[in-house]
Formats: sequence, C-alpha cells, structure tokens
Amino acid sequence: MNPETERFYLRAFYGLLVFHFLIWFSLGMALDLHPDEADHWVWSQYPSWGYYEHPPMIAWVIRFYTFFLGNNQWAMEIGSQSITLLSFLGIFLLARKTFETRTAFLSVLCLEATPMFTVGSMIFIIDTVLILFFLWAALGFWNGYKQENNKAYYFAGLALGLALLSKVTAILFPFSGLLFLLFSRERRKVLRDPHLYAALLLGLIVFSPFIYWNMTHEWISIQGQLEKGLTGGKNWNQVLGFWFGQPLILGPVLFFFFLKGLWAGLKKFKEEDRFAYLVLLTVVPVLFFGLAAFRGKYSDPTWTDIGWPFGAILAGKYFSDRLSKESARKAIWIGGLIFATSWLPISLIATHTLHPFLPVENKNDRSLEMRGWRQLGPAVGQSYERYFPGQRRVFVVTDDYQLGGAVSFYTPQHPVPYSFGKSKRNIWVALDELKRKGAILVCTPENCEQDQAKARSLFSRVEFVSEIPIVRQGQVAKKFRLFYCSN
Repeated sequence: MNPETERFYLRAFYGLLVFHFLIWFSLGMALDLHPDEADHWVWSQYPSWGYYEHPPMIAWVIRFYTFFLGNNQWAMEIGSQSITLLSFLGIFLLARKTFETRTAFLSVLCLEATPMFTVGSMIFIIDTVLILFFLWAALGFWNGYKQENNKAYYFAGLALGLALLSKVTAILFPFSGLLFLLFSRERRKVLRDPHLYAALLLGLIVFSPFIYWNMTHEWISIQGQLEKGLTGGKNWNQVLGFWFGQPLILGPVLFFFFLKGLWAGLKKFKEEDRFAYLVLLTVVPVLFFGLAAFRGKYSDPTWTDIGWPFGAILAGKYFSDRLSKESARKAIWIGGLIFATSWLPISLIATHTLHPFLPVENKNDRSLEMRGWRQLGPAVGQSYERYFPGQRRVFVVTDDYQLGGAVSFYTPQHPVPYSFGKSKRNIWVALDELKRKGAILVCTPENCEQDQAKARSLFSRVEFVSEIPIVRQGQVAKKFRLFYCSN
C-alpha cells in the first residue's frame, strides 16, 4: 500500500473515532444510565478485590473516572466511550499487524455498524473493560509470537491478568492461544519458550487477589458464575435465544459478511498463521457460550463480544480484498445496506426512547430501562430529608439490585442499597446497622406487596410514604412507591 493510501485510511480511522464519540456520548447523555451501570457504580463506592458473581475491574475503572470527574453521569459516559475507543484502537493495531491499514480501518468500520459495539458502547459494564484487555492481550501475544519479542509476551500476560480481573471468561484467551500453537507443528516449537510460561504466570499473579478474596468469601463469585452459566438448563429457549441473537447483535446483513470472512479464514487456516489465530479467537468464545447455553439457566447472546472483534478483522479483510474488484456503486450499495439494517433499528429505538411512538405497552418497553431515573432520584431524596435529616449514611432497600443501584446513583444522598433478591451481593451493608438506622423501601406497584413482606422481616415498621409517577412525553410511563422502614 502506497504512503498516500496509508495516510488516507489512518485519517479515516481517527475521523471514525471522533464520529463514534460524538454520536454515542451525546445519546448517552440524553438518556439515563442503564441500571446495570448504576449497580457497578455502587460497587465502585466500596472498593474490594471481588464482588458477587464477578471480579473487581469494572468497579476500579469506574472509581478512576469518578474520582477525577465526580459521581455524575458525565463521568460514566466519558469512561464508557473512552474505553470503547481504546478497544477500537486495539483492533485497528492488530488488524494492521496481521494485514494492512485498509483492512484495519474496514475492521473497525464493521464494528461501528453493529448494535453490539455502538449501542453497547453507551453502557459501562463488565464486558466494556473485559473487551479492552482481551484485545490488548491478543495484540501482545501476536507481537510476541511473530516478532519473537519476549517483552510483548509479558505485555500479553499483564493484559490477560487485567482481563481476568474484569471477567473470568477471559480464560478463553490462553485456551485459544494454546490451540493456535498446537494446530501446527511449526508453532508447537513456541511451547518450549520459558518466557511464554513466565508471561502466563504473570497474568495469574495479577489475577490472584480475586482468587484469595473468593477463598475468604465462600467462593461466592465462582459459584455464582457456575450456577448461572452451567446449571439449570431445562429447555431450548436459551439455546435458540443465543444462536438467533447473534445476527441481531451484529446486524443481519453484516452477520452474513462476518460468516463470509470467517469462511475465507477457515480456508486459509492451515496455510497462514494470521488466519488461524483470528479464526480461533473468533470461534472459541462463540462455541463455548453456544454450548454452555444448553446447560445454563441464563444465556446472553452478547457474551460473544470477546470473539466478534476478531471476526470483524476477517470481515474487514474480506471487504478489503474485494474493494478493488467490485465497482464503486456496488460497494456503496452493500455498505449502505449494512448500515441501514444495523443503524435503522437503532435509530428507531433511540427515537422511541426519547419520543415514544412505537406501539409497545409500557410494561414490555425495554427502552424505559434508561428513562425516569433522573425523575425518581430527587423525589426519593425528599423522603430522606424528611425521615433521615442530617444522617450521613442512609439506606435504600429493594428486591431488584438494579433498581437499588439506579436509586443510589440518582438520589442526592447516594443511599447504600440493600437488595432482597440477591442478598449475597450486599457486602457493603451490615444488617445490624441497616436495622438500627432504618431505610426507604422502593418498589413497583405490582411487586410492592411481596417487597413489604420481605421488609417486615427486617423492620417492625413499614409505612407508606408516596407514589412517584415517571412521566414521559406528558404520559405516566411507570410508577414507584416509597415506604419508610424502621425499628
């Protein structure tokens, strides 16, 4: 590739990053936080080496951003988008190392056309940081292997440790790397390199505090993962939801080209290391989670988000090879079709979230998950001013931990949440303090009766305070009820 073309795609890549940030940061600020984000923000207020179900990295990263920018939505949106852009940079560099700059740009462009990496970038959750460190571990390992660079292996080991501290499914990276080396007689020679094992040991050392934390907390994180992912499967709903969800999170047309790129990579699997490496990094997570769906009581199609970025490089290579062969008109038509089938539904849902027009009942409207918290928080805050004046550490009790997280984030007093639904999560609450100081119970009308019964197991007094309507476009979209709880 000549220098002028190289510069063109480099400028296009940086322009794409700016475009992504402006679009998705603006939309994120127009909406409220997703309750999962608010829950992780709660974690960040109580630093630990581990939490129920997951390692601590997301809490540490959120704490980093909020320490400098404050406990506000602006800090959360900046954090989510900056981590996403660093992930895009990792993919760009890996694609550039394995192929060339045009493929690298097209790889990131493919991700920019997927709902998973566009809408998903607005939600600052565990997988946001997992993807970042997973990608950089993959880049480090490739540089170490291809350049015989021991420093790059140690970089990969460090990134692996940070990925494991993000989510234990990062263990799929060393497994994919091992398969990559085993599938070739020539590559198997690398297994004799002691630096490879030293780098792996470095990653395990970085990860070890989480293991120690679990040892001292009855292995609640590991058990939580196993219970959710490998037990309880009783029917085909999870399996079908997982596999049919893949074209939805990538976009149906683009999913077809991802498969085309993957097929092209499989045909060169034995001939070229780079294709073998990218194919395995794509396929291993998809197959692992796809098979786990047969056993798990809960399966999310977005769990494959650690694999599809490498599939995007294969798709980018597929498009790059055909860019010079196809006419400009056909290329524009295909590109427009890809973005239309991905961005059109995204645009419709975003518009509906801000200005509802789709014929969906409120109880089934998932867009309401990111609306109404900015109304609820100040209203709950008034109850704390009334019932707990001057009390610095106040509490909110809910059945749903996500609701508790959202109330905690948007209420001025930032009450400490306690959830009935998963009591093991409440590592930041001492029951004797909660009973002694009292709390505000927040519930939805349809669940309030059972939530009051649970609250009475902790408090002798559960008194109705108020009902708060959440209004969207002049209409009540949902309601919450508040109760004063004390002993």
